[in-house]
Amino acid sequence: MRIASVLAGFLLAWASVASGQQPTPLSPDPQLTPGDAFDVGVADLCIPGYTKSVRNVPAELKRQVYAEYGVTSPGVGSYEVDHVIPLKLGGSNSIKNLWPESKLTSPWNAFVKDRLENRLHELVCSGRLDLKTAQRVIASNWIGAYKRYVGPQPKAMGRPSEDERAETAPEATPAVPGQVWVNTKSGKSGRVHGRSGSQNEGVRALLARVGGRSRPGAARDRLC
Repeated sequence: MRIASVLAGFLLAWASVASGQQPTPLSPDPQLTPGDAFDVGVADLCIPGYTKSVRNVPAELKRQVYAEYGVTSPGVGSYEVDHVIPLKLGGSNSIKNLWPESKLTSPWNAFVKDRLENRLHELVCSGRLDLKTAQRVIASNWIGAYKRYVGPQPKAMGRPSEDERAETAPEATPAVPGQVWVNTKSGKSGRVHGRSGSQNEGVRALLARVGGRSRPGAARDRLC
């Protein structure tokens, strides 16, 4: 099934070159991007700095994402490689959770989805929405989820999203010195030290599971 989808992507890329236009999908292809999530708890996601510690989408992986969707010339400012389930909701860095989201389509685009992501994160962290439900609705139909949880009229965020800032930002450090991290799965916690110190067992367990080993395909909890 995935081979057929990749082949379709190459055919779409050829058609795009021939016509001089690039694909601008409003929603991810469920065959290519069903959504993929780390095995983390709500308490982990709601700690400031969590997303920075687990983000890991190298340039080569981004090129694969564009190729699968037939985007041959991703112009500067036209797309962002978006996590369909955002990192702030437990999304992984697997290619199954990445797609080229257009910034130029109207009225639905990357900036509008950013507002939905923030709203769902707020609801999950306040205990008003179950994490699995938030992951499912944004992966299956983010536009429908926006209309349900934000409002009927699309409205863009007034600042760049985390995925957009990551397109040009240098690689993040694994964790923030002095930040207290809690692994809700093991119940262990500790303080992250600077470069001259070391991380305790609880911190290493969390970062190894969702950050330090966040390579493509490494996620454990898949949403299909």
